[in-house]
Amino acid sequence: MKKYLRILLLVLLSGISATALSQQRTITGTVTSEDDKQPMPSVTVVVKGTATATQTDLDGKYSIKASDGATLAFTYVGYVTKEVKLGSSNVINVTLSLNSKQLGEVVVTALGIKKEARSVGYATGQVKGDELTQAREVNVANALAGKVAGVSVATPASGPGGAANVIIRGSSSLTGSSQPLYVLNGVPMNNSNSGSAIITGTASTEGSAGQYGGADLGDGISNINPDDIESISVLKGAAAAALYGSRAGAGVIMITTKSGKAQKGIGVDFNTTYQVDEINDFTNYQYVYGSGHQGLKPTSVEQALNDGASSWGARLDGSSVIQLDGVSRPYVAQKNNIKDFYRTGGTFTNTLALNGGTETAAFRFSASKLDNNGVIPNSSLDRWSFNLGSTAKLGKKVTANVVVNYTIEDAKNRPSLSDAPGNSNFGIAFVANSIQASQVLAPGYHPDGSEIQFTGNTFTTNPYFASAKFVNDTHRNRIIANASLRYNIFDWLFVQGRVVQDAYNDRFTSVTPTGTAYRDLGDMRDNSSRFSELNADVLVGVSRAIAKDLTLDANIGANMMKRDNEITNISGSSFSIPFLYTIPNTANKTNSYFDFRSRINSIYATADLGYRNFLYLNLSLRNDWYSTLASPSSDKVSYLYPAVSSSFVFSEFLKSNTLSYGKVRVGYAEVGGGGDSPYQTTLNYNIAGTINGIPIGQITNGSIPNAELKPRAITEFEAGTEVKFFQNRLGIDLTYYNKKINDDIVPVTTSVATGYPSAVLNVGRLTNSGWELLLTGTPIRNNDFTWNVSLNGSVNKSKVESLAGDLTSIQIGIGRTETAFIQQIVGKEASQVMAFDYSRDESGNILKGPNGVPLRGNLIAYGSGNYKYNTGLSNEFKYKNFNLSFLIDGKWGAKIFSGTNAYATGAGLTQETLVDRDKAGFDAQSYYANFGSNVSGQFVEDASFIKLRQLVLGYDFPLSMFNNKIQGLKISFVARNLAVLMKHTTNIDPESNYNNTAAQGLELGGVPSTRSFGLNLNFKF
Repeated sequence: MKKYLRILLLVLLSGISATALSQQRTITGTVTSEDDKQPMPSVTVVVKGTATATQTDLDGKYSIKASDGATLAFTYVGYVTKEVKLGSSNVINVTLSLNSKQLGEVVVTALGIKKEARSVGYATGQVKGDELTQAREVNVANALAGKVAGVSVATPASGPGGAANVIIRGSSSLTGSSQPLYVLNGVPMNNSNSGSAIITGTASTEGSAGQYGGADLGDGISNINPDDIESISVLKGAAAAALYGSRAGAGVIMITTKSGKAQKGIGVDFNTTYQVDEINDFTNYQYVYGSGHQGLKPTSVEQALNDGASSWGARLDGSSVIQLDGVSRPYVAQKNNIKDFYRTGGTFTNTLALNGGTETAAFRFSASKLDNNGVIPNSSLDRWSFNLGSTAKLGKKVTANVVVNYTIEDAKNRPSLSDAPGNSNFGIAFVANSIQASQVLAPGYHPDGSEIQFTGNTFTTNPYFASAKFVNDTHRNRIIANASLRYNIFDWLFVQGRVVQDAYNDRFTSVTPTGTAYRDLGDMRDNSSRFSELNADVLVGVSRAIAKDLTLDANIGANMMKRDNEITNISGSSFSIPFLYTIPNTANKTNSYFDFRSRINSIYATADLGYRNFLYLNLSLRNDWYSTLASPSSDKVSYLYPAVSSSFVFSEFLKSNTLSYGKVRVGYAEVGGGGDSPYQTTLNYNIAGTINGIPIGQITNGSIPNAELKPRAITEFEAGTEVKFFQNRLGIDLTYYNKKINDDIVPVTTSVATGYPSAVLNVGRLTNSGWELLLTGTPIRNNDFTWNVSLNGSVNKSKVESLAGDLTSIQIGIGRTETAFIQQIVGKEASQVMAFDYSRDESGNILKGPNGVPLRGNLIAYGSGNYKYNTGLSNEFKYKNFNLSFLIDGKWGAKIFSGTNAYATGAGLTQETLVDRDKAGFDAQSYYANFGSNVSGQFVEDASFIKLRQLVLGYDFPLSMFNNKIQGLKISFVARNLAVLMKHTTNIDPESNYNNTAAQGLELGGVPSTRSFGLNLNFKF
């Protein structure tokens, strides 16, 4: 017995000795994210093989006891698990990297509902906030250019405060808007061009520059501060957007702003950027002949004035020639008139954000100030943006969220476009090439304040006078607010109520000053618009397993939308007291008032079924009831919008080291559009002015109302596949779609006997079909260096299938020369650029008249003004703390009529006018003037281009330099629109359309495009 006791004692002593040899010690450290270098709270730290575990605190710090030689495992959802074997150090700092296999697994879909990417049966585009802010854009929509397949983004030639033209999968209307619906934190935004509503009094028209000019007063999305954006989700097709019903016809762009996060103390994020803007002068004018006419130099002040925009004079020989100011100067080429007129612009943006919170409540508040000085002298854009995002858990089951965005924007001297009066861009483009504009035309006005004319045409305004004295000013106050309350009845059932509002007040002031050549006594407009859209909805959601291998995620909800838009227009002409620009000071006053009100009530439901994590079925249904479609003879105000899609993750059945992920998807949906515009079904009246102080009324409708009007119907089918290889280092996403637009709402010309110029009808059929491709890859990835590349491309084929009755074409746009048009033509692609060709014989030879001048032939279609092919190539390189990225954007397949080249040819400025100038018996001036005004087809050009859209070079300073007292410091060189790598247009930028309507393909008198360079500094602590 004693023997056994000795053995047992020996064993126990051995165990005690072994335990002593593996002494436990306390290990501490900090866990940070490789992505943003920030501390990571709630990371699980486990001593592998034991039950010992802990979590990091709000500062990413942890403390845990472990034995010598143990292994610590660090895990966090969405990040690669990291294991570290203990050595001699008691401090273990760890950096976790994002798990590429899980990236993109959650996407934001309609109504802000988050879904697993594998379950979604339609194509979406996802853009992170930092991708939008790398190279700064005043209008965040322009930053999407080249980033999402199937999304075409173009910036009209209207300066930094202008509206963006965003088209998803081709035009969605023959004559109306094809702009997508923007949704900010669940709030549908009004993105209409405010200028059109204020000036014309029509709430649905977009783009204010037309044949006779106008000013682009900006859109709604331009009010959003890019620094506040967390992510953007693009719902391209009808299946993705059907839950928005009648508003989803052109797709949906969902914007989610940054929110508060749990952390210790208050975090501060400060970002400052300064950029300079320089114009691109693409003009390649002739500098052989100078000002004058019929090959002669001006010999008097009167002749010099008449020839101020005429370069039909003699050969430039350096002789002394009188100019329009009465001073004789050398008759030499002046090649820098355009560059000298425009100044170097600048944008200074500062954003300060405060972030804080606990596990139960968090907030983020930001304030941002943007100061932009445009390239046109005396133009500016100032914008204050305030954003508050807060969330709080009110007990275990209730969560409240409040998000508020408030913007104050002031724009001074917004540029006039297209036509000549008051348009400095037009005036400077056609100054005779032997006149130094900065010397002869500046400052633009005489000592008495009147305009210094430089041409006999009074409607061509001196550019210096236009920029110094004309007024096109806007002011906007806007608030977008969202308040929601969610109650989790069970862990699988919730109910949510939400109230959201988008409201703004706009004011537009326009002044034609005293002393203007074409309107000596001047005139003024002072117009205002008050807009409000209120949405209230309730949503009930279920998420649970309903069988062993079957899951259900379902929602049912209701929405009430109430929209009010009140517009007041006041104008006056002939100032009684010169230079006093107030409406009471005008001799002739007119006013008008419009009040647009509409309602839409809706119910909707979704159901997502998932089978064993590889097969999914998505169903949605929405029904809208329109107040705008009610009429005495029709009670059809209800329309149903269904959608169905499915996805199959086939990689679940394949055991492959090469294929990481594979999915096929298919979807079909029906949506609407256009039915929410009020007062199209009945006669309506408005106040049209006064007589002896008594208000008088008139019929508002410009078209015969249609009591049977209904929304246009859009059906779309799409199918696609997504595959990833080599642990997600290579990805391919391919989509085919076919979209049909039927019964569009179109104004159709009527007989004069009706008393109306047109009638509003449901007519026509427009189709869009195409392919979208996204290739992503990581060719190199190691500890120090990473190279990511992304290539997206799309092709869209549109076709006008039919119009009203026997109608074969409708005109939707006209150029100022009245020799070029945009038409919808049956059997052709949408938005055809129409112009006059030469008269030709059967062999194609040009026919000439008795005087030898070519004859004008028929009006023919040259092609669509919309781009058919879009592509974007982005590359990102990271080496230690350095990063370099660039984006190349290319578009092909569009035509554009250049009004600039038409006018420049008539003025003798283009290279083409050099041909045969000295030929005996040839009247070059008369020939080319006739040539330019009649045979307009020569000015239709290929608008294809490739641009280096953005370039960013940045450096992240090591936090050890600051003893880890700050959380981040990064400096970046940023450039935007750095270079045009390929273009076919002469004298103009191919992206020079002057509006964002369906009438794409017209250019004249726009603001030159710019290239931007700057520095960005981001500081976090």
